[in-house]
Amino acid sequence: MLSRSSQFSNVTLVSSGGDPAFRWTTASLFMAFALGGLGATGAAAQSSTLGVSNPTSSTAISVGHILQQAANAAATLNYTGTITYQHRGAAETSRIVHMYENGVEMERITSLDGAPFEVVRVNEELTCYIPDARVMRIEPRTGRQGFPSLLPRQMTTLSQHFTVKKLEIERVAGQDAQVWLFEPNDEFRFWHKLWTELKTGLWLRGRVLDERGTVIEEITFSDIQIGGKISRDQVKPTLANSIANWRIDRTLPLSGLRIDTGWMAKALPAGFVKVRETFMRSLPGRTDPVSQLVYSDGLSSVSVYAAPLPAGETVSVGASVQGSHQVFSRQSNDQLITAFGEARPATVRAIANGLVRK
Repeated sequence: MLSRSSQFSNVTLVSSGGDPAFRWTTASLFMAFALGGLGATGAAAQSSTLGVSNPTSSTAISVGHILQQAANAAATLNYTGTITYQHRGAAETSRIVHMYENGVEMERITSLDGAPFEVVRVNEELTCYIPDARVMRIEPRTGRQGFPSLLPRQMTTLSQHFTVKKLEIERVAGQDAQVWLFEPNDEFRFWHKLWTELKTGLWLRGRVLDERGTVIEEITFSDIQIGGKISRDQVKPTLANSIANWRIDRTLPLSGLRIDTGWMAKALPAGFVKVRETFMRSLPGRTDPVSQLVYSDGLSSVSVYAAPLPAGETVSVGASVQGSHQVFSRQSNDQLITAFGEARPATVRAIANGLVRK
């Protein structure tokens, strides 16, 4: 898969947030901006900085309620549109066609600029076509990734860590949209601003902001048509007849399979739980695999890796920045522990320091 990657002491760490199949297919794309979300303080004092004008506190409306309504709309409506994802000065544009028929979700996402790719989803199966690499990858969508990818228990816990403010009604892609602000209640989360279509609750725009009001990520529909008839031909892959001599990678569903890397978190920022645990490929010239654990609060994810070190090898440790990702590394006996994510430094550091052997 195409992915953003970063090198730490000869360890290649891949962020799932950079994977086009992952980015663009989590039940209508909210995770593309939400993966960055962690950390900001002083919520009440920062409202004017973040562009909040006479906000109304919506204590009766929870984060989970808003996101679940958006998830339901994203899954069950027919819609077509153009989506632009902006991240730290870079922009990517894709076209999405989504249909729901007789209980079956079908979706096609095609890149309009940058490296070409196409993702086709039928319910929980993804097929990603990557012409530049001559690869077709078939894989299950991990879990019920809703809108965004929330664990059921996190629907409730998210509300403990954010205050919801109902703002004004604005126009997005020709649609009336309700604007929501999720203000963090601690240092481990970013601010999140959402625009949801007034009648259906369908997500139209999302932003992640830091405590200064700087936009870290934005994903938005520049045009959208909601409802109407969509034919199955519109969600079929356009590259299916071009895959002669391509490599086909297939990942089997892991339902019921529990992977134990031998690592665990002794402490985590409040609201974060483990959502994935696996082994990555071994490093060049070595046989030991790298352990990867992913922790999320439902809006944000951080990966932490444990990589074996040869005896006597020294590595750089501490905090650093790799592109848009915060990194924190420490050595634990013969292992290099590295936490990596589009997250606040306090969150990345806490997750790295919390990883221990079982």
